[in-house]
Amino acid sequence: MFVVRVAGNSLDTSTTASLQYAVKHLSVKVLMVMGHEGCGAIKAAGLPIAQIEQEPQELANALKMLKRGLDEQRLKNVHDARAYDREAVITNVRRQVEGLCRDAAIMKKVQNEELILVGCFYEISSGIVDFLPIYSPTGISSELHQKVFDEKFTVLVSGEK
Repeated sequence: MFVVRVAGNSLDTSTTASLQYAVKHLSVKVLMVMGHEGCGAIKAAGLPIAQIEQEPQELANALKMLKRGLDEQRLKNVHDARAYDREAVITNVRRQVEGLCRDAAIMKKVQNEELILVGCFYEISSGIVDFLPIYSPTGISSELHQKVFDEKFTVLVSGEK
């Protein structure tokens, strides 16, 4: 397991390079972007810009980048606090997965069925992990990607070959 942990799962030069290294040189089989319940970085990214700009510059820049990925217009229609939190985190996970989908080397491995790219939401309170529908802008069908994911993930979890 090769883990890259960063607030808000944000893709920047360092995190992208780490994932590229894991894919190219360590031959990882699954790239999983996992957001979690109660993510403080995503909550902070939802704050007004004036409030974000009061943070140290590096943190403010990271939060602004995350904020750009949130669909605030859609999220403003979610009135339940817990549902809002979940939707904001899931929206961010999708944006980060979409960012990885723009990486030619990563997507070549996905197309060759050597790598699975998936997003998920970890509900800390219950321990449940919800896997998000697989998005594939590469021409590989999401049904094929899902089938490969289901087969390979079962092998990874069960330890069977």
